Amino acid sequence: MKTFKLDNEPKIDPGFKTPDNYFENFSANLMQKLPIEPVSQETKVISIFRERKNIFMAAAAVLVLAIMIPIAYRANTTNKEVDTVTLENYLTQETNLNQYELIGEIEPENSNIISPPKKLERETIEDVLATNPNIENLVIEN
Repeated sequence: MKTFKLDNEPKIDPGFKTPDNYFENFSANLMQKLPIEPVSQETKVISIFRERKNIFMAAAAVLVLAIMIPIAYRANTTNKEVDTVTLENYLTQETNLNQYELIGEIEPENSNIISPPKKLERETIEDVLATNPNIENLVIEN
């Protein structure tokens, strides 16, 4: 490969040249091209308070939303009922009670947990036993 030396190679002209005496005459030429306007012409004054009013309104709206979101969240999540899965998990993991001790603590007279037995008609029992192919399993469980 041929070595390239920057100083020995011919230079390429950039193609852009400034006219002679361009920078010396620039300010005079620019002033001639500008339109002459009277100095006494009034300029429009825009009040900054009008824009500030809109900014204050937007900031107030954001503040109201920031305050209302936690209040609305708490109002909608005031469910004080404990679901059964959470209760079962707590009783199995956090206490040293076994299932027989829990059953022994429930008094049928004062408890809403134990519902009174439902009376089934004889025809309903026969239909369940006739349609269920695992009759032996049902008999063994009871």
